[in-house]
Amino acid sequence: MAVKKSGVQNLTKLWVLIVEAKRAEIEPFTGIPQLLTYAHESLRSQSSVWGLATNGLHFQFIRICAGESPIYQLFPSLSLIESEPSIQILKVLKAICKS
Repeated sequence: MAVKKSGVQNLTKLWVLIVEAKRAEIEPFTGIPQLLTYAHESLRSQSSVWGLATNGLHFQFIRICAGESPIYQLFPSLSLIESEPSIQILKVLKAICKS
């Protein structure tokens, strides 16, 4: 979105993070097909979309990039149960906000 003020053009950056949540006993991986379906719609207006499938304990981040045939990249599965992976979850969310 471009907004013109006093001859200066300001660009507002918009990013989408799609979250697909499942019950704790269901693996997050089962939500990926639904997440990819939602993300495909968002690729019409931007070049890439971040996705997150979670059951509240385990987190599966995905990045989907537009193209003739959209591609997606699965990141390592992370868990809130363990100290280091839970820190990684916060780092990934922070990186998404900065991108």
